[in-house]
Amino acid sequence: MGALFTVPIAAARWTTFVEWLRTGPGELIGTSLNTEADYTAPVGASPTFIVVGNEQSGLPLEYEADCDRLVKMPMLGKADSLNAAVATAVMAYEVLRQRRG
Repeated sequence: MGALFTVPIAAARWTTFVEWLRTGPGELIGTSLNTEADYTAPVGASPTFIVVGNEQSGLPLEYEADCDRLVKMPMLGKADSLNAAVATAVMAYEVLRQRRG
């Protein structure tokens, strides 16, 4: 919770965010069941932006369409999804792992 006070936070409507994102470098990666690409696939341009939908319905289709790439996290056992916060943490760690070499 304390990290909230150590990093800049911004809020914007989706279309405004995508317009801003497209003015500079970077890659928008979305998590989705509508892909076969694994979440460990190599990340592209830096910075990397990650968007994760909710546990029940995932990302809206219009958000998926705006992503540069969609990735899926395979589930083992009987679980069919991760908590959105956990999925975001896993994705962020994977991007950092790849950037570190």
